[in-house]
Amino acid sequence: MQSMSKPVAIDIGNVCVKIHPERFCAELGFSSIAEVPPELMYLEAELFECGKIDEAEFLKRFRVLTGSTRAEAELRQIFLDIIGEPVPGMADVISAMPERGFRPVLFSDVSLTHLELVHRRLPYTANLDGIYSFTSGARKNRDAMFEDFEQVYGKPALYIDDRAELIARGRDRGWRAEVFESAAQLDALLTSI
Repeated sequence: MQSMSKPVAIDIGNVCVKIHPERFCAELGFSSIAEVPPELMYLEAELFECGKIDEAEFLKRFRVLTGSTRAEAELRQIFLDIIGEPVPGMADVISAMPERGFRPVLFSDVSLTHLELVHRRLPYTANLDGIYSFTSGARKNRDAMFEDFEQVYGKPALYIDDRAELIARGRDRGWRAEVFESAAQLDALLTSI
């Protein structure tokens, strides 16, 4: 481990910042995420978020798969619009973690493009360490990200995520893991450690 502080694994989407896939769907003419073609989901989730292609290649393939004639900047903005507003209270709770003996570590399925936007919208995240799908080459539905986290930080004192199936994966590895509800809930969980 790199520090005496206890690491806390923190998801980004719907934990630090709200995400809005419905905006992406609406811009592309889909009424829900279920209507998005599997090839497009694979391109975004398995190739781009896992760092197997860069942004230029993603946008090129995105244009082909959607049959879009929109400018590259407009396609990029549609993708960026998934990232929404900060989750209330999280900046304060995360920023106070070091003085409470915790080391916040971002632990997220995210593309570099989205992460850069998160850092601009949530400046407190820019100085945090992280384990990301684009550096691990896999999302949290596989073992690689969990293994990468453990190799660098050991098992976290707490893992917080909005997705119950990922919390279950953490618990299967022996992590203390809780489904995120609010900043107040996270604050209470930290107090109980």
